[in-house]
Amino acid sequence: MFGTIRKHQRWLWVVIITAVIVSFVIYFSPNQGSGGMKRGDSQIGLIDGQPVGEQQIRDALQQAKLSGFLRFGENYQSARAEQMGFNVKQETMQRLFLGLRMKEAGIDVSNAAVATWIKEYLKDPKTGELNFDAFMKNALTPAGFNETEFFNFVRHEVGVQELERLVGVTGQLVTPQEAEAAFRRENETLTVSLVTFSGSNYLAGITLDDAKLGEFFTNRLAAYRIPERVSLSFVRFDATNFTAAVEAEMAARPNFTNEMEMLYQQRGADAFRDESGAPMSKEAALVRIKEASMRQRAVQLATQQANEFANELYQMEPVNAANLAALAQKKGLTVEQTVPFAETDRVLGLDDLSPGAVSQALTRVAADQPFLTPLVGSRGVVVAAVTGRIPSMVPSLDTVRARVISDFNQSMSTEAARNSGRAFQAAATNALAQGKSFADAAAAASVPLTDFSFSLSSPTIAGLDSRLNPSQIKNVAGRLAAGGVSEFVPTFDGGFVLTVRERKAAPDDMVKAGLNSFLGELRQEREREAFNAWFISEYQNSGAADLAQKIGF
Repeated sequence: MFGTIRKHQRWLWVVIITAVIVSFVIYFSPNQGSGGMKRGDSQIGLIDGQPVGEQQIRDALQQAKLSGFLRFGENYQSARAEQMGFNVKQETMQRLFLGLRMKEAGIDVSNAAVATWIKEYLKDPKTGELNFDAFMKNALTPAGFNETEFFNFVRHEVGVQELERLVGVTGQLVTPQEAEAAFRRENETLTVSLVTFSGSNYLAGITLDDAKLGEFFTNRLAAYRIPERVSLSFVRFDATNFTAAVEAEMAARPNFTNEMEMLYQQRGADAFRDESGAPMSKEAALVRIKEASMRQRAVQLATQQANEFANELYQMEPVNAANLAALAQKKGLTVEQTVPFAETDRVLGLDDLSPGAVSQALTRVAADQPFLTPLVGSRGVVVAAVTGRIPSMVPSLDTVRARVISDFNQSMSTEAARNSGRAFQAAATNALAQGKSFADAAAAASVPLTDFSFSLSSPTIAGLDSRLNPSQIKNVAGRLAAGGVSEFVPTFDGGFVLTVRERKAAPDDMVKAGLNSFLGELRQEREREAFNAWFISEYQNSGAADLAQKIGF
């Protein structure tokens, strides 16, 4: 639940790792996000007895989408993101609740704290440099988010960190003795013998039977279902079409050169670097600032014209998707057509838009409202209408036979591997009861045995098969006494059985050198645990779940 996202991990790099991070300028929004209703907002319900407004919910929803996008990219509303603990509706209500609790606690996040957070979490881990402009251009803007929303998001994150420190203060009560015991457990050396069972070793024994294949396909129809696909007609308002107008505007601004100079001085000469990381000359930096300013203004003009077109389109009667082409023809604009695409597909012809932005816009489309809200991408703004739908369907077995055969073989071979693994586990347990060794059991079963040495604190296990999860191996081994045999542990394509041959205590000099740092980390972890326990209890009693149900969440 909430605990999966309150660990301050640098998940922002899921999205922005492709950006060139070299410079940064801050334009802060004074808004505090969803800390309370604003004047003029219409009340929807209550959380913690405090009124929650319609606009407040919309703002929190956008922040929740931004949170998901920064963690999972364009697929933040996918089943995979859901499996990893992210749900945009749940995130919305959590942000509303925490915003109110931060306001109640008197937490006021400063611009300096926001700047520190951004510099820490957006810097390139390789160079340590930062480029906020590139982050906006390459990541947020194509996904439909703006600077104000991002700054409010950061302000909320910093505020939650402060709230976590206030609530989780009991986590600081870890004693040095308790920390030392935990440190020794984490750093003792385990010597393990491991036997793995992989499905790939059992493929040759799989017999393909048409009846079994048909039954396999029938039982898994949902996996082969082709999702609904739609096609769009759209008009693009390309930012480059406004270059001349922007140049004329800039030429008419007597202080434009001075404004660019001031921006350069504000950021500092060291903030501007070329693709190789070398400092740029002042002249080159001023050119970059000018180009960025002109590009931003061109997108603004494109957005203005797109909105005017959309407003006129929405007023045409009767409402029909064909109105887009009719209005475009009247205004001398070109209409383009997409090929049919599914919700999570990148749309050919609209590659500068994120699938997430398109899919979000499609959720608001209905039979009596076929138009998408204007979508902003790196090239400009798009106004689109749904002009075709292909319903979801289950293909015939013959059309997906190759895929079904592959899935069938994988499923059967994996199950065969697991059956062998379970049988070996029973044989190994019996062998040890008879005074034999784990190695004897492996030799009798003709299965290879591999030895490893590692500590629970080590991030990897040297030499371990890449198909195995080191954390899973360590979790299983950490619970076993020396000489014990694990249960059979299933994995993606088979499973494993292991025994701990030896546990070697952590050296005293290691304990002495690392204990203080470990104590601090342990206290932080306990702080998070205390905060999560508080959150679960308080959230359930806040009325947020009732409000979510009321508004369809």
